[in-house]
Amino acid sequence: MIANKTLAENHNLISEAKFQLKIALLITRRNFQDLFSGPPKFKKAQQFKNGQITSVSESDLWNADDNEQNWVLTAGKIQNLRLATKRINGLEIPANQIFSFWKHIGNPNFGKGFVVGREIREGCIVPSIAGGLCQLSNALYDAALLAGFEIIERHRHTKVIKGSLAERDRDATIKWNYVDLRFKSPHPFRIEIELTPEKLIAKFKSTENTTVGIAPKLNSLLQSSKLNDCYSCGNFDCFKHPDRSAITDQKAKTTFILDYKWPEYDVYIKSIAAENDVFIIPIKKNKSIKTDKYNWSIKNIANIKSVPFAALKRAFLMRLLSKSKNNVFSLMLRLDKRVAKASAQKIPVESTRLVISQNLLPFLWEQGVLGGRTFDVLMTRLPMEKLHERLDLAHANYPESKTLNDFRAPQTLIDLENAALTKSRNIITPHQEIADIFNNKSVKLDWVVPKVQGINNITTNKILFPASALGRKGAYEMKRLAIELNLSVIIAGKATEDENFWDGADARIAEGNPFDDISMVIYPAYVEHQPRILLKAIALGIPVITTTAVGLEPSDKVSIVPVGNYEALKDALNQLLKKMARSKNLISNR
Repeated sequence: MIANKTLAENHNLISEAKFQLKIALLITRRNFQDLFSGPPKFKKAQQFKNGQITSVSESDLWNADDNEQNWVLTAGKIQNLRLATKRINGLEIPANQIFSFWKHIGNPNFGKGFVVGREIREGCIVPSIAGGLCQLSNALYDAALLAGFEIIERHRHTKVIKGSLAERDRDATIKWNYVDLRFKSPHPFRIEIELTPEKLIAKFKSTENTTVGIAPKLNSLLQSSKLNDCYSCGNFDCFKHPDRSAITDQKAKTTFILDYKWPEYDVYIKSIAAENDVFIIPIKKNKSIKTDKYNWSIKNIANIKSVPFAALKRAFLMRLLSKSKNNVFSLMLRLDKRVAKASAQKIPVESTRLVISQNLLPFLWEQGVLGGRTFDVLMTRLPMEKLHERLDLAHANYPESKTLNDFRAPQTLIDLENAALTKSRNIITPHQEIADIFNNKSVKLDWVVPKVQGINNITTNKILFPASALGRKGAYEMKRLAIELNLSVIIAGKATEDENFWDGADARIAEGNPFDDISMVIYPAYVEHQPRILLKAIALGIPVITTTAVGLEPSDKVSIVPVGNYEALKDALNQLLKKMARSKNLISNR
């Protein structure tokens, strides 16, 4: 086959061998130099987290000139940037100390998880492990110039890519480890790197009162080079030309990172999933694992990936330790983190959009895998910050509770979740209270009401409390109602604040079907994310009195009162009792 005449370089094995030998010698020389006088490695810290921003550099992640063949190199570049920014983001550098790019990234060629990206070499864009890291070094150099730092070492690219910082002569190419970027500042500073779906943003912060550096507007740009890329140059005889037999599989994809199945989310995902989308679930259903917890309706089972080891370990430890731990929520968070970390390793490089179960979200954000992608969140509970506020309200009302210290998370995890929720594209939920928190960002789903046979025939005045006797479930309000209004209460759950909790009230644990002979359901919950038993009551035609915390909307059968407002709850119950009494009188007078 005749070589493409537009090639900037014609490659051969001899020139490649010389190139690799030269690299080896230069790496050896740099290692020897750094052994005696190399720059130090710095740690991440929080001292300047709230400091003043001294400079900002922004650059586009995606290349508008990419074609269908080579865009996957850009996707690989962005994956490499995710890994590299995780190593640099949050570093704090003392005054007059030299920052070295490679000192903190390390050798990207061995065991670091870097993938094939784009690298400029000998006039071509070639596929290379860890290719694309120069976008990060470009941004750091640009920010360092804007902040007025002293540049110790910087190398220009030999070729200029259109749209890059190289056009402004503000680029800094790097090559492990002999082509480095090094600079220092007379003041201590902090490095923060963010990947949005479209941009790489580098910020420097300091306690010094300096003006934010702004990139100069250049009237003319350096002429960009005519680069060839190995995926679409047409020179198939070149020994560097990669095998593209799998090109049809490397298209932009949505990846669904799912955990416990909700029927509402199952319906939603079926309505939006495409044929080539990828699903990451804890465990695939098989003959030895019968659970339906993760049995999502996925059309193409070939697209399913799983993390069974982390998921089975989570299930085992939850069963083993949950009874011995006061804070089950804390245990659950630690185990969810393991599932999330395992799931992060399964995300395809070419996946540009994610749909994520909320319990895995803060850990995926911490892993850095959400940068350069859009993502939606399937909400499975209140945000942790709001959850804490709700529990604090309940504890203020009932400080004697032994359970209201449950569901507590460390502030670092709350911050991670808040950051991820803020950057998410859509918040998906059937829960009205959660939808209201996120306003225009919410995609509100309908609750799936179960199909039931027949309608409940009310023959008694028994009231169902559809939960365990715990403070967050409104047990104190329910007990007070039962005593003040002489109610007969059936309790659906067995857990309790203490064994004598219901003393003084006519209350007993349900035996068999909790809806037998029930006249109404009262649920003054502070926290409830899946009101399944209330949905069943609605399907049976049983009147429900509950709070905004359950996420339902009011209707002719559902009365909604504010959380923690006992008087409003009592008033709603009295109105319902009067309505039911009038209905009985009408029936008896017929």
